[in-house]
Amino acid sequence: MKKTFWGLFFKNLKELIREKKRNILLFTLPLAIFLFIFLFFKSSQVEKSFIQPINIGVIDNDNSLYSSALIEAYKGNKSFTDFINICIGRELQIKKAFADGKYDAIIEIPKDFADNLMRFEHRPVEVMVNYNDPIKGLLFKNVMESYENYITSVQVAVEVLYDKMVELSMTNKEISLYNNEISYELVMTSVGRNSFFKYNELVNIPSTTSVNYFFIAIIMMFLMYISIFTAIDLIREKELMCFKRLEVSRISIFKYLISKLLSSTFFIFIIVLIWFLIISITTNLNIHNNFGYIVLYIISCILLAVSFAMFFSSLFKKDESIILVSNIFIFMNAIIGGSIIPIHYMPNALRKIAVVTPNYWMIKGMLYLDSDYNRIYGIIFIGIFIVGSILLTYLSYLRYKKVG
Repeated sequence: MKKTFWGLFFKNLKELIREKKRNILLFTLPLAIFLFIFLFFKSSQVEKSFIQPINIGVIDNDNSLYSSALIEAYKGNKSFTDFINICIGRELQIKKAFADGKYDAIIEIPKDFADNLMRFEHRPVEVMVNYNDPIKGLLFKNVMESYENYITSVQVAVEVLYDKMVELSMTNKEISLYNNEISYELVMTSVGRNSFFKYNELVNIPSTTSVNYFFIAIIMMFLMYISIFTAIDLIREKELMCFKRLEVSRISIFKYLISKLLSSTFFIFIIVLIWFLIISITTNLNIHNNFGYIVLYIISCILLAVSFAMFFSSLFKKDESIILVSNIFIFMNAIIGGSIIPIHYMPNALRKIAVVTPNYWMIKGMLYLDSDYNRIYGIIFIGIFIVGSILLTYLSYLRYKKVG
């Protein structure tokens, strides 16, 4: 039995190696695409990380205890400064640097910032945002709008306090005394609001550099594309009545499909390994963490991709049909699943759709292992992919057994 299995394994492997022109294309095309993307990021000086800090220039016209407390509340908060750099300077200096593109936004604090809140004078903090990078612009806009809502609640509290003191028929002197004392406390509460919140980091998609991300994304996309050839080979074998001959020779179709799965996985893994070595030597790719787990992870992804292709092949009778359907599926999977639009940049609505694609989970699991943020997630994905590939292979066996 073992001899038969390994005979089938090496037979399938030899057939894969024999397709020289196809193998040259499979080997060179992904390398060319990745190197093009790498050179683009290098020559255009695009930010290497998808989560680079936002540079903000602050003009403090108030220069009081309260405006300083407002700035220090953010400068001293590590969870805030991880993604925002604050620089305080003079108006002309900051605005000139903003015009030169050195700052992503400007915050101008008006004179008598705290007093304006107390006396109900409309002197808002002015904000200018550079939308050359729409992601940074949108992120900063959301941060400032959340703070605007917080300041508004403080202003409402000051107004309610004043109205209540008037209703109580307090004298102007008493109103002024209490208003100054309590309102300043409210203002100090607003500028030091970070001390009231507990910071819990939630990481859904680990951060990575653009070079690392697109290397991972291209690998996952081409794993799916290369796997199509396994499906095409199976359909042609079905047309040549190979499965009928297997039944006559009493060779299990399931065993044959497993040998096909493993030989294709081994062949594709060798190609991916060579990609990895060449790109690691020629670029600044730095996937070093958990290298052993990453190798296992890539193998599990190949198993899943090949088993998907085998299952698709069991649903069609002609190779033209499988080529058409597979290409549409993989193309949509690449767009929605993160191979073209990075997962980090996807809007929430698109990310919710992406969870139904295998590409999304293949990239996400690799990012967890590469970042070493939560290794256990990557290990769980390995197990799920292996179980999924076995299940898809068995479903393919049931189909081929029925139609073979």
